[in-house]
Amino acid sequence: MSQVNQDDLEEKPLDPDMEKVRRKMVRLLAVSIGIMFIGLMAVLGAIVYKFTQEDASGSGSQIAAGSTMALPGDDVNEAVATLPQGFAVQSVALDGVRIGFFGRAADGSQRLIIHDVSLGRIVSDVVVISR
Repeated sequence: MSQVNQDDLEEKPLDPDMEKVRRKMVRLLAVSIGIMFIGLMAVLGAIVYKFTQEDASGSGSQIAAGSTMALPGDDVNEAVATLPQGFAVQSVALDGVRIGFFGRAADGSQRLIIHDVSLGRIVSDVVVISR
């Protein structure tokens, strides 16, 4: 087996040039860690600020998330969605201010009709064809 030299186990002092390089690297490491810590604290602060601002301003004044139609206080928004004659509704879905009516038209075709509450009109009439 190989024998361990006692000289190899003891750390020898670095020459002055290498010691300067080591000190510069330690300083660079400390500065880098400090900058990363400051950046992390800024991001966490921004997240906390964003959550506290939404809680303060989100007093139920919007219909749904992402909606652009705000209702003041307890007012009720009334709208009429005029669907085609003979349209039989099978299901309804809500996405913000848009309501999707899925069903069968009088001619038997399946349709998806999208009504925008903020505009007060039907914005899309999609005929669904299954193959």
